[in-house]
Amino acid sequence: MICACCNQAKPNTVTLNCRPDVSLCADCVDWLERRCRQPATASDRARVEAHDPTLRVSDMQQAAAHYQRLGFAIEYHDESYAFALRDDLTIHLTRDLTPGGTTIYLHVDDADRLADEWREAGASVSGVEDTDYGKHEGSHVDPDGNVIRFGSPASR
Repeated sequence: MICACCNQAKPNTVTLNCRPDVSLCADCVDWLERRCRQPATASDRARVEAHDPTLRVSDMQQAAAHYQRLGFAIEYHDESYAFALRDDLTIHLTRDLTPGGTTIYLHVDDADRLADEWREAGASVSGVEDTDYGKHEGSHVDPDGNVIRFGSPASR
């Protein structure tokens, strides 16, 4: 059967009582069960909608060629920053990270709200501003030097 959630053919599916025409696989049922056990997110908090890893590369052209061989499409922001895209995954590639530093990019519904939350929690947040590529972005560096960049769509 095809799972109505992940659209994959799975041998172990169940149908919904209220909608016998809808089947879900065991993986999606497990995910749904975990979500039901989580406390509801307060509506006054920013919502993290997705995340992208950011990897430091020493040679952008070499890195781009490598990821293309692995089936990723490459989009360049500039000579020091690119995106490797495949299915629902975007890997940010940059020459601008310090060696050993880790960065993650959080796509959020409201960057200003997240920055306010983190500042209220005593964290330092910088650069919440519109970019030339259509995002409203900020960042935070944790005590170990890891960078959490975050952004929401820039207001028009």
